[in-house]
Amino acid sequence: MRVFLVILFFISSITYTHAQKKGWDTTYYVKHKDKLIISIFQSYRNYGMGLSQKLINDSINQSEVEYIAESNLVSGIEINYDKFNFSFGWKNPSNNVAKKGDTKYRNLNLNIDGNRWLLENSYRSYKGFYNKNTSRYDTTFFSTGIYDQNPRISSESYKTKFLFFTNSNKFSFKSGYSSSYHQLKTAFSFVLSANIHYNRVNSDSSFFPLPVRRYYDTHQSLHGLNVFSFSVYGGGSLNLVLWKHLLMNFTLIIGPEEQWRNYNYLDTHKSQTLFYTSVSGDFRASIGYSHKHFFMLLNTTSDFSWYNASQITFLSRYGAVNFLIGARIPAKPGKLYRKFQNTKFYKKF
Repeated sequence: MRVFLVILFFISSITYTHAQKKGWDTTYYVKHKDKLIISIFQSYRNYGMGLSQKLINDSINQSEVEYIAESNLVSGIEINYDKFNFSFGWKNPSNNVAKKGDTKYRNLNLNIDGNRWLLENSYRSYKGFYNKNTSRYDTTFFSTGIYDQNPRISSESYKTKFLFFTNSNKFSFKSGYSSSYHQLKTAFSFVLSANIHYNRVNSDSSFFPLPVRRYYDTHQSLHGLNVFSFSVYGGGSLNLVLWKHLLMNFTLIIGPEEQWRNYNYLDTHKSQTLFYTSVSGDFRASIGYSHKHFFMLLNTTSDFSWYNASQITFLSRYGAVNFLIGARIPAKPGKLYRKFQNTKFYKKF
């Protein structure tokens, strides 16, 4: 805990120091004058939860459970104004309900950012999963193609992520993801990240399908897992510029995560709260074309949290591929917003 506070203080100090610096190297990137950016997007999203055990020898991995949320294709709208970003999406109808079940899905994002650092806030909710590994214990799958489904499993996730870029004088992360900035030359930056995450997974029955439940021995009645975690780690981000208007970004950050887990069993006396140090991180990549009033972006994001224990492993992972088409719209800020722009809080971004 002490190490976390020291590192957090170190990051805050760096952020504050850099926030006092004015301007940046305009030969490397520029900021578009139009502050209002509206875009529409199509997103292919995948959320999964993998469970496995270390209790009983299982040479064919029959006991491994891989729950997938059938919420693949999402459409939405994203609105950027100056330093604020908001997006919301809705799931497109699926043609696989009979085979994979139906997932109830919600996703909201609210980001506050500048070019030196970003504060990302997200909420994800899923209800209804199917087991991708059904064929390992149910031979009828090969004739029917119907997966074992559990519509009662629900997962909710709240996450706040802080990103700080050490080379903000020459590097613009936003140029690869929201196009409010335009990177002109190739540049690299180290990235520092601090995260707070709450993940709740629950069901009114055991997480494990009946045919494989015996493998989990004393844990076979597990039906809830609540995790609160924080992490401080780092990585790097590269903007590769071709022909001035074509940009590719690659970002990888990974490191240790401190987790408080509450395991809930149908036999209530077995429920327990434990503390672990595990691993989490995320990977992002983007390719886009940016012009004065128009841009197109194709990007992918992936993050994971590993809830590893001595007897059971739980891996939560999320991935998305997004395609955006957007326009920058001339819009002058109102009187009230101009006053906000003159505040010390605003200038620290």
